Amino acid sequence: MKEKASQDDIYRNMRSEIEQGNYQASSRLPSVRTLAKRYDASPNTISKVVSRLMESGLCTAKRGVGLFVRSLPNRKLTLLVGSTKAVPGEDPLGQIERRIQERCTAEGIELERYHTMPGDPAYGPDVDRVRRPGRVILCLGLAHEPHLKQIADLRRPLLVIGTAPCRCNASSITPHSFRSGYLAARHLIRKGCRRIAFIGRIREVRGVTLPEAESLKELAGMQCALMEDGLPLVAELIFNDLGQVISRAPNIKDLPDGLIMPDLDNVEAVQVLKALGGKAERVLIGDDRILERPKRPAAIVVRREDVVDITLQELNRLLDEQSKAHRTLVVDGELHDAVI
Repeated sequence: MKEKASQDDIYRNMRSEIEQGNYQASSRLPSVRTLAKRYDASPNTISKVVSRLMESGLCTAKRGVGLFVRSLPNRKLTLLVGSTKAVPGEDPLGQIERRIQERCTAEGIELERYHTMPGDPAYGPDVDRVRRPGRVILCLGLAHEPHLKQIADLRRPLLVIGTAPCRCNASSITPHSFRSGYLAARHLIRKGCRRIAFIGRIREVRGVTLPEAESLKELAGMQCALMEDGLPLVAELIFNDLGQVISRAPNIKDLPDGLIMPDLDNVEAVQVLKALGGKAERVLIGDDRILERPKRPAAIVVRREDVVDITLQELNRLLDEQSKAHRTLVVDGELHDAVI
């Protein structure tokens, strides 16, 4: 007796037929009942297969008419970036973007880029500008949840780098921020530090300032390391950003002997170090740019190339399989001791 085809088998078969051109672009698919007879499956199974084809962007439904095949390039990627620059910059996200573009070109993946332009929302490119999205949408430097939800409504597998959205189905690639905070605090504790300060990062959306989610995870990792040694988390030594340090430091009686802060190399960072006494052991949290400095404190480093490698693996999975995007991929950070 012939075994009935599973939902996955039917989905793969229909997807293959659409991609090979057996169903022409804009042509109407057979009805659910016809497909059920063809594959010897229940109408309920076929309905689930059709839903997956729609989620993959391979077909669309017209109310009261039926299902129609979409016309989509086989390996086209739509890239949305938070930058206002028409080309990738020299910042870490810009360098990651450039490597992704190079790798996509080498692997034959067509890429269409949208950057933030005048008239767009402050948090990223206007979704209405994306007329014909590719098979997969990649977001770089976007963190505004309602905006990402709008992008997800384009009904394409979505991959977000740098943040893990919770209001939409999306794969995401983020640094292992809890581990970073934990490793940083453990390093300082081994150095004999007992009063450890933490400086986070903030972002501004529509004039509202919010702590970055990854900074909060770093703080949680630091707190876990302190608890292991029975050390307190001193509230007056926790700062949302550099600006808060400068305003609050004059009121701190006992200055810290350890400091965890983002990788910032500017005048404000120097002022912060002076405000905190300038003698605290430091650990920076950032990417592998830190390792290029001739003199630096200890650092927790996420390598940019690791982010690019994982991004390409997930992009190829989504392009080839047209699967739902709902995986969180984490890039581990490494502790590098100080260079004197």
